[in-house]
Amino acid sequence: MYSYFHRDKNDADFFTARLISRLPDSILDAHMHFNLPAHVSAITPEEIAGDWALECGLLMSYEDAKYYTGIMFPNINYLFLALPWPLRNADTVGNNRYIAELIQNFGIKGLFSLRPEYKTDYIEEAYIEGGFCGFKPYPYMASPVKGAEISIFDFMPHAQFVLANQLKAAVLMHLPRAGRLPDLQNIREIRLILDKYPDIKLVLAHFGRCFCSEHFEAALEILGEDVHRLWFDSAAVLNPSVYKLAFRHLDFRRILFGTDLPIMLWHGKREWDESGYHNLCRENFSWNKHKYPEQENQYTFFIYEQMNNILDIIGDNTTIRNAVFHDNAANLYVPSPK
Repeated sequence: MYSYFHRDKNDADFFTARLISRLPDSILDAHMHFNLPAHVSAITPEEIAGDWALECGLLMSYEDAKYYTGIMFPNINYLFLALPWPLRNADTVGNNRYIAELIQNFGIKGLFSLRPEYKTDYIEEAYIEGGFCGFKPYPYMASPVKGAEISIFDFMPHAQFVLANQLKAAVLMHLPRAGRLPDLQNIREIRLILDKYPDIKLVLAHFGRCFCSEHFEAALEILGEDVHRLWFDSAAVLNPSVYKLAFRHLDFRRILFGTDLPIMLWHGKREWDESGYHNLCRENFSWNKHKYPEQENQYTFFIYEQMNNILDIIGDNTTIRNAVFHDNAANLYVPSPK
């Protein structure tokens, strides 16, 4: 477990005042990364230094996750969708096997991490025997550069899409390219996937990496009606303007709550400008500029801020609240029969 993680009085007060009365009794977190130290022992310090998120949280066992969520969400039945760490230098076979063990031993839901070189016979056998309920491809499997200008099919080849379509599986897609969801090549490839593989349930992680409303607004305009053929998870998205757009333009049954744990265990929030988002954080990560040190003792958990922003937009509608925080992911991520 990470030593920097703790819950203080400010967190408890925020939870009591802003969250507990508005959260459903059960939450299914649709975006959490699980692994053991052995699975990422080959990840280099240079890789970690190149991605602020990896510095925040590269490790999380099932026991760690139970501890973190138990501390943050007392008296709530907090459930997990387990993703491996989809990094090129990770032990993907061992990490997938660990997720399969968690599925078998604890009845959680889990995604199978793909590598582009994996043959479909191997994938199908491991996927079905492991009880997985979806696939997790990732751009890092094709390029170590974050936001690399690569094709989706560079890290999930068409043969793997054919298999996912045959299995009627969910695919949780982290988009490549610096332009994020509104990138015209990403849009073209998304439409190709939707048309060519209609039985796949295509989920875009992080609202298609639209952490700023300008990206999401542009994507909505370009996608048009095709946006209603997609699902979106909210992992690491804090911006209330993104959520306003999402709940205004999307069917709420297509929105899944997710956190990106263990990355988002720190205290803080975000601000936005024309250059993008900027993390404001209390903990002493190397990337933290401590822009407003006098405010830091008032920061609460990033995840609390995220939840609060979502709940403010949903309001008192319990149907939407239960769907976003639990039912949508429970209904979407279903394992293939053996």
